[in-house]
Amino acid sequence: MTGQTDRIPDDASGGVPRRRGSVTAPARLLDPVMALIERIDRRRRGIHPIRARAVLGLQLRRHHGRPVTLADGTVVRPGDLVGSLHFDNLRMRELTASGSLAPAWTQGRGDLAAMAAWSAGRDHSVRPVAYWGEGLHGAFAARVGFELRARSRTPYRRLQDWYFRGLMARWSLQGGRRLEVGRRELHASEYWISAARLEAIHGWATATG
Repeated sequence: MTGQTDRIPDDASGGVPRRRGSVTAPARLLDPVMALIERIDRRRRGIHPIRARAVLGLQLRRHHGRPVTLADGTVVRPGDLVGSLHFDNLRMRELTASGSLAPAWTQGRGDLAAMAAWSAGRDHSVRPVAYWGEGLHGAFAARVGFELRARSRTPYRRLQDWYFRGLMARWSLQGGRRLEVGRRELHASEYWISAARLEAIHGWATATG
């Protein structure tokens, strides 16, 4: 084990001043449209759950763009196989319906352990070099071993941020509350973890049952 605990990170600290109208997110009347976009996007990308009832989904794809060098020395080059992680937002809503983040946190840690076992069992030639995601949950991603990287503020990524904030408000009571606190708008980050680091951090859960 890596010395991590199961303490849930505080991603919406109390006592932080409420925002002063600076948040932009889709209006709730757009919820049906947002739901349709999400369903179409998941089918188009070929996203599959990591395990039964998972909150995390996995998409295999080839890396495009510049090489990415991670802290452990892993270099992700154009054309390398990577795993792209996506939340199952319907499952997230089920897990957070009680008002507590604990069930989602436990489920997510278990999903990462299942992914570590899957990764370790694949031949090196067909194993993703690294796993990545992007979104507004940087505190959680960092807590489970991912590296956070800021995204450039292009018009497309500004639109993505708007969409992500809508997902956060729509699928979780806690997410809606999170948008009401803080001094500035939330912007998405990229999250990266190498296959070796994933297996080192989360593989113990499989080994210990």
